Amino acid sequence: MDLQKIKEIFEAIVLGSQSYMPHGHCYLWQTPLVGLHVVSDSLIAIAYFSIPAMLMYFAYQRRKFLPISIFLMFGAFIILCGLGHLLEVWTLWYGAYWLAGIEKALTALISCYTAVSLVNLLPQFLSLRSPDELERINQQLQQEVSSRELIAQELAQINQNLEARIADRTVELQTKNTQLMREIQERQSIEQSLAQRLACEQIFSKTLQRVWTTADFEPLFQTLVQDVREFLQVDRVLIFQLNSDFSGAVSTESVSDPSLSLLGQSFVDPCFQEKHAPLYQAGRICMIEDIEVSSLQECHREFLRSLRVRSNLVIPILWKSESSHLDWQESLGDQTSTPATFYLWGLLIAQSCQRARSWDNLEVEALQQLSLQLGIALRQSKLMNRLQEELQEKQQTALALQASEQEARQQAASLATTLNQLQATQAQLVQSEKLASLGKMVGGIAHEINNPLSFIYGNLTHAQEYSNQVFQGLDLYQQHYPNPVNPIAQWLSDVEFEFLRVDFPKLLTSMKNGADRIREIVLLLRNFSRLDESELKSVDIHDGINSTLSILTERFLESTCGQVIQSHCAYDRDIPTVECYPGLLNQALFNLFSNALDAIEERCRLQEMFVPMVKVETRLICQQHANGLTLQRFAQIQITDNGSGIDPALADKIFDPFFTTKPIGQGTGMGLANAYQIIVKRHHGELWYQVNEQGQTQFVVKIPIEQYFSSPAATERSVSPALTIDSLSSFAPRT
Repeated sequence: MDLQKIKEIFEAIVLGSQSYMPHGHCYLWQTPLVGLHVVSDSLIAIAYFSIPAMLMYFAYQRRKFLPISIFLMFGAFIILCGLGHLLEVWTLWYGAYWLAGIEKALTALISCYTAVSLVNLLPQFLSLRSPDELERINQQLQQEVSSRELIAQELAQINQNLEARIADRTVELQTKNTQLMREIQERQSIEQSLAQRLACEQIFSKTLQRVWTTADFEPLFQTLVQDVREFLQVDRVLIFQLNSDFSGAVSTESVSDPSLSLLGQSFVDPCFQEKHAPLYQAGRICMIEDIEVSSLQECHREFLRSLRVRSNLVIPILWKSESSHLDWQESLGDQTSTPATFYLWGLLIAQSCQRARSWDNLEVEALQQLSLQLGIALRQSKLMNRLQEELQEKQQTALALQASEQEARQQAASLATTLNQLQATQAQLVQSEKLASLGKMVGGIAHEINNPLSFIYGNLTHAQEYSNQVFQGLDLYQQHYPNPVNPIAQWLSDVEFEFLRVDFPKLLTSMKNGADRIREIVLLLRNFSRLDESELKSVDIHDGINSTLSILTERFLESTCGQVIQSHCAYDRDIPTVECYPGLLNQALFNLFSNALDAIEERCRLQEMFVPMVKVETRLICQQHANGLTLQRFAQIQITDNGSGIDPALADKIFDPFFTTKPIGQGTGMGLANAYQIIVKRHHGELWYQVNEQGQTQFVVKIPIEQYFSSPAATERSVSPALTIDSLSSFAPRT
């Protein structure tokens, strides 16, 4: 085949030439050739169909060792190949080339997927052992099995030996366990004994502590019998107190059942008084474990039966008489020959009513110790009573001395109080005289300024009219004589007539504004001093607050802080006119505002980065009147500042006269004291200091709307109505 022929075939395949070979032309339709192809393709197809069956059988048999999925893909690939050969035979007579192409494409996909899967499964196939290796591994496994059988035989022999040892060890452990149980029982017995002794010691310790810390024996005895009953686990414990004739009654008891109570019952037994009482006084102890088997007289047994007693333990409570110097502990050592130097106060009795029981030595010793402590406590009580009597006599003598001393101290305190009042009154009089003079001076200055101010203010109107007329005349002159002579033209140029025309009205307006400001200041001074309003009258307190703030405007604008102090006013317009002394009230407000400004300036010296602020709030308050019949209205003024605050330790002294925290020469300490006098004493109101949630200082003023007295003469005036100012250059100081 030459190059030209190859080129034609390529163009036909690639470029899509339409000159196709007729169907079946490739085989030339020769019968032997066609038969050869048909037989070969059929045999190949049969072989391809047979191979997957054998592969599937092999894979199924080795499914535990080999992945069956790869064999399924191989089978599918081989079956499609066989199907392709059958289609080759089919297309000899029928042109089903699309079906053959689809079959080949499907074969290509499965074959590619199988190839990729083989790449992933190749490491697993390579890891499979060869027959020689498997044989060698089997031999090793057989050797391992043989060695394990030998080991199993040895283990069986060891188990037999071990069972024998265990049997011997079991017998030994049983013996040791029996011994251990015996030791445990002994230890439990010892522990029980120790627990009883510890409980006894605790009761003894508590009783001893109560004896030396209490003088009331009733709760002591009640606690004691309760502790003893719980310690002994009995039904009834009581204290039987004896009289001088050895008759007695149950004074204290503790019972497990209220039906067993004998509290308060008295018993008189002549046999006990004659025979048994002396024995108990000598230290005798009576122990009865069971009244039914004990050698008791029948009358005694019947008496105990009537009390529902089955077992009984009686311990005497003794105290040593004053004439005896014998040792108490030695007397208890001999229970039958105790000298008759002890007083039998009573009996400590423990009784079991439900069943018989024995009394061991520990329990008896415990009750003996307790009775000993009770005797000491009773003796101590008697001595304490005697001592208290002596102390009462001495206290009466001391009270008489104290009364005379107290009278002398009261006289000294009265003199000191009078002296302090005189000093405060003197200081107030001096301050009042100084401030009265200053107030009169301020009022006089305001009056003197007002007269020339009225003259200036009244003439400014005429000056404006005259200037307007002059400028109108000059305008008419210029209209009729537009070309003045040279001297007049030169004069108009020198005086800058057009500038005068514009600036002169402004000058008069500025003078009028200045006069208005002076008039306003004079009005504020007169309104603040109120020399003509020193008597009681109804005024709007908001006017007084505004005038006071206006007086202090310079301190708000030019404070030592270097920044403007902000002021906020929140007025309750429902407050009616308040009946008060306007001058005095303005004076008090002036002191409070000055106090706030001083605090802010003090904080400025310590802390620069903050916004200074003074806030004033008013509110109408209604409260029940003191007579309880009517409601009384109050005007409340709250002044808040964020200054340096007041030390809580000094809060109780800030309204005291002469008290100040400023250096000497910077305040008299009378600012807040005078404010307190004016508001509380003069206006029957209230003034207090508090700190809000933000830590800011608040002074609260509360004065009644109506004053409940007819005239100013009803109360003595304590302060002057003049301004409270320490000096001409410094306002009232903050304490």
